[in-house]
Amino acid sequence: MDISVIIPTYNEEKYIETCLRSLKCQDFSGNYEVIVSDGSSTDATVEIACKYADRVIVDRKDTIAYGRQVGSMAARYPVLAFTDADTFIPSDWLSSLAASLEDSRVVGVHGKLLPLDGNRFEQEFCNYVLPPFSRFMVQINKPSVPGSNFAVRRRAFNKVKGFNTKLVTGEDVDLCNRIKSLGRFVYNPDAVVYVSTRRVRQWGYLKMLSFYTANTIRYHTFGSVSKYFEPIR
Repeated sequence: MDISVIIPTYNEEKYIETCLRSLKCQDFSGNYEVIVSDGSSTDATVEIACKYADRVIVDRKDTIAYGRQVGSMAARYPVLAFTDADTFIPSDWLSSLAASLEDSRVVGVHGKLLPLDGNRFEQEFCNYVLPPFSRFMVQINKPSVPGSNFAVRRRAFNKVKGFNTKLVTGEDVDLCNRIKSLGRFVYNPDAVVYVSTRRVRQWGYLKMLSFYTANTIRYHTFGSVSKYFEPIR
């Protein structure tokens, strides 16, 4: 099994090197490539990415969904894995995702998020609250997928025509809820990604929880998501 990893970026010079360096250390036995899809950053993001990524694509500044789509179109391999620039990727990430996809009935998988720079409360929340929620959403066939940690089969991605590039948020959930009609979607807690808490720091717990809860309910009830998502750098 060979995997293309796609990372959308825009002005991520503070984080992108940590992410890309960690992806260089995967214990994955198959072939994999790392594609950075940049939305015309005005900082050193592209320069840094060129040191580590297999391919860096610079396109116009647009939605994160557009960035993911552009990167996906350039991918060579039959599995597309997605993460974000403000992450640290453990060495067994790709192996864990691939293990779930060994079952030919599975068209997609998402993993577990842990805080990269979080406090004890945030660690406990991500370890003991989010996993049961993720399992439940998969069990009721409404996967609540984090854009920084999921993978899909390319044939399924192509069949649903990829991301809705008009979405400014929720593009990950939307894609996977369209793909689920083509096979099983699973949750694998062994596929871990560490994510920056920068949005939590700026928004606070109440705003963060209320936004994502409301967005999840809105999508699964009405098929729509928020039209505004504040950029945090």
